[in-house]
Amino acid sequence: MAIARERLVRIAKVSLICALAAAANLLVMFPRDLLQVSLFLDTVFTVAVTFALGPVAGVVVAMLTWALGGVLGIGLQRFHPFVLVAVFEVLVVHWLRPASRLPAQGPLRGSEEWDDRVFRLFGVFLRLTTVYAACVVAVSVMGGVIDFLYHTVLGAERPYYTGISVLMTAVSRDGVPTLLWGILSRVQIVFLDRLFVVFGGYLVSLAIARFAGPRPVG
Repeated sequence: MAIARERLVRIAKVSLICALAAAANLLVMFPRDLLQVSLFLDTVFTVAVTFALGPVAGVVVAMLTWALGGVLGIGLQRFHPFVLVAVFEVLVVHWLRPASRLPAQGPLRGSEEWDDRVFRLFGVFLRLTTVYAACVVAVSVMGGVIDFLYHTVLGAERPYYTGISVLMTAVSRDGVPTLLWGILSRVQIVFLDRLFVVFGGYLVSLAIARFAGPRPVG
């Protein structure tokens, strides 16, 4: 009975977290669309939920963000294949994320405790750096491929501004195939915004994990 109650509480908390995370993503998306700035920060809370709760919750937040955005008219106003980029990023983050639990060990004292803490923080930083690098590659390649297939091959109309605009025009297109240009031109934007998404998302995930609490056993 107690375990069943804990599971219901856990489900309620996770559902609330997913709804709030999707709303927070939209809050980030709204000024981006208003100012027409090509920074893709609308997955910060998707990544945060993935760090804290795993890939299923992360995918739910990604899909819910796009669904709510369509209903409210924030961002793209209908289903768009670029949602697959967010889903793919969730899988990459989950695959490479730092361990959620530190290994158990006996109590440490004095300098040993400090050295151990520094060592663990350094390990988390290295793993987050790996996640960041992987996300830069994954989002750039996946976004470039989808952009090429959807807009160039299928001829779908672009929104009033796209990722291939503003800062992205700094990459010369002379003699570069469209698909390759679409990938390379995204790197300079994704290189910047994934810093906020990965490292900022991890910091947010610490609060999310604390609120959600441990998963019920049994």
